[in-house]
Amino acid sequence: MSSYTVEIEVPDDCDVERAGETVEIEVPETEYVLSAARSEGLWLPADCQQGWCTTCAAELLEGEVDQSDARRYYESDEEADMILSCTAKPESDLRIRACQYDEMLEHRAEHDNPPGRSKR
Repeated sequence: MSSYTVEIEVPDDCDVERAGETVEIEVPETEYVLSAARSEGLWLPADCQQGWCTTCAAELLEGEVDQSDARRYYESDEEADMILSCTAKPESDLRIRACQYDEMLEHRAEHDNPPGRSKR
């Protein structure tokens, strides 16, 4: 089983203990990024943990992820380099920017995908 290095940029405006830091963790290819981060003490925002609600949205800055377990993930999300960390499994080393919920809502609304305008 492979394991990958995941570098997580936590923006200053993210409401978590380690805001403003960049955290590096190792994530097995069979584990979700969110779960691995939480195991390392980085409690990123999440709600449903099924790839449905978009609370855990992040921007993929480098690397590849498998989002096949997400309940609601669209081709337009992938094209915009947006991921759902609760169901994202690494397929390579990654660099992501966490806490991108508002950006995901805007993106979804622009593409008329749920939750889209219903959350705006």
